Amino acid sequence: MSTTEPALRVTCWGTRGSIATPGAATLRYGGNTSCVEVRAADGPRIILDAGTGIRALGRHLAHRGEDALEAHLFITHYHWDHIQGFPFLPQLHHPGTHLCIHGPRQGDVPVDRAFAGQMTPLYFPVPLSDVPATVEFAAADGAPWSEGGVEVTAFRVRHPGVTLGYRVSAGGASVIYVPDDELGDADPRWYAGMVEFARGADLLVHDAMYTDAEYARFRGWGHSGAGQAVRLAEDAGVRKLALFHHAPDRTDDEVERMAGELRDELQARGSPLVLSAAAEGEEIALGGSAG
Repeated sequence: MSTTEPALRVTCWGTRGSIATPGAATLRYGGNTSCVEVRAADGPRIILDAGTGIRALGRHLAHRGEDALEAHLFITHYHWDHIQGFPFLPQLHHPGTHLCIHGPRQGDVPVDRAFAGQMTPLYFPVPLSDVPATVEFAAADGAPWSEGGVEVTAFRVRHPGVTLGYRVSAGGASVIYVPDDELGDADPRWYAGMVEFARGADLLVHDAMYTDAEYARFRGWGHSGAGQAVRLAEDAGVRKLALFHHAPDRTDDEVERMAGELRDELQARGSPLVLSAAAEGEEIALGGSAG
């Protein structure tokens, strides 16, 4: 049996949408908001979004003795549930930490002002300029970024403001991360571009905020029905789909029921797509012997 190291390891640290939802009803799939870590066999640590899940990531690293952190943090957009965990990242208070934060400009608002505004005195007691860590900012403008054999590309998705989806690739494996995206009623030209962006990925982590029936009531809110995410995954020929950005009022049992019904539909029509609901703390191995 091959013992080849996976090309990518994807870990979900926050899977919930809109607002953190701690409690007994969300223990299985998680109550923290968006944060996903991607590690290549060799290469930099990539963190996607900084919702409350980034605190869980930081605490996990600290428990392993990693008090300093070297990473590239890619922000999809600056809605509260995608940045609110950052001030509570333990490694911010270590001088050995070096973070480069990539994100989209919002009109004439640069990345640093859009992101660091939550740590001004009006909202937080410690400004970003006072933390011991080294924090740099870079605009994610759609141009490919690469370092140490890892490449990150971006695609603008359908969500209020300038919002990006990211594709992280290394060693022949790739993961697409699109936590906020409205697939319904999409312009066919945009949708064709979205399909090409996701084409052939090993894993698509995509917004599934609503059931398809619920979506009819929330058109224009910037989120997708779970069945719409399945359609994208099949159209793009991805191998695995992880439903993400679970609605804050959706219990674990309801998430599981949604995913189960979609799996039954896939099986009934003989689709090769592997479907799951993203769960906090779950690691997904891609490429290598993990396939």
